[in-house]
Amino acid sequence: MGLRHQYPLGIAVVLALGAGWSAGANAQGAAPRPIPAAECQAFAVQVQNAIGMAAKASEDDFTDLADRSEGRSCHISASASGQAYATPNELIAKLAPLFSGWTDDPARGDIGPAGVEKGYVKGNRIAAADVSWEPGAGASCSDKQPLSACSITPQQKLWNVTVDIVEK
Repeated sequence: MGLRHQYPLGIAVVLALGAGWSAGANAQGAAPRPIPAAECQAFAVQVQNAIGMAAKASEDDFTDLADRSEGRSCHISASASGQAYATPNELIAKLAPLFSGWTDDPARGDIGPAGVEKGYVKGNRIAAADVSWEPGAGASCSDKQPLSACSITPQQKLWNVTVDIVEK
């Protein structure tokens, strides 16, 4: 799968910003670098407003799995429990308007029982977004069964949302 950032749950989502980038074309092998800090912070505010969870912006290591190039990303993260979301798709749908004008890249997406990846590309920017959940405080789930077998309320889920944005 294309550009992804690995997260503890092994789930990643890919989103992209910018103009003129295509997989394997002129940007192949270029080291990923974060978008400017002011843009990263502004995007974090948009993510926070879209999902209703406090989001913070920082830099993080990033590997483009399409060409194995390594660099740094604008890393936006949010985490909260006590939310009414039933599935990761609900949160991905709240993020989607932030990427209007971007090209959806199905090759950079994936769906699992506890997470969703979504990909977009636009120009020389790529963003990887991940929405996943894990059992939160007070939830009892067996680690001998798949997470999808865990029967808990949406409020017992600890939701994790990350967005990594790079330029190549």
